[in-house]
Amino acid sequence: MKQFEPEPQSDILRLDEPSLLGFARLNSSSELRVFVPHTTFELTRTALTAIAEFSKNLDARVTLVAVMVVPFPLPLDHPDVAPEFLEQRLTEAAREIDARVDVLIVVARERDIGLEQVIPPGSLVVVATKKRLWPTVEWRLARSLARAGMSVGLLAV
Repeated sequence: MKQFEPEPQSDILRLDEPSLLGFARLNSSSELRVFVPHTTFELTRTALTAIAEFSKNLDARVTLVAVMVVPFPLPLDHPDVAPEFLEQRLTEAAREIDARVDVLIVVARERDIGLEQVIPPGSLVVVATKKRLWPTVEWRLARSLARAGMSVGLLAV
């Protein structure tokens, strides 16, 4: 009879300046790359503001990644909303932040798969979430990305 073995706990990092500095030291490249998946405009702006604050002394390159989920009946090259519209809104939000932010729009059938296609394993990903007693959508996203091999910083606001 096979014994039950619990799934190993995914690493979700504390999000503060010493943690980012430690991650930057472990990172082999000279530039720290931070990915922020777009969830809501409020939470995305919060995550970008926190990254700008924590990475003042680091040479950090922030990439804001938004996944446009296209329902199955539609072809992937013809989503129901133009990607340029979302890119324009996110670019405006990124300009408000005192950091270098690149905006990347991905078109996919599922959000998690779209993010895994563009974020390399081992990368630092920052996800903002609201404090709740139950698991939020953002917390589930952070757990999914951590399982995919990314270092995830969860920012509870």
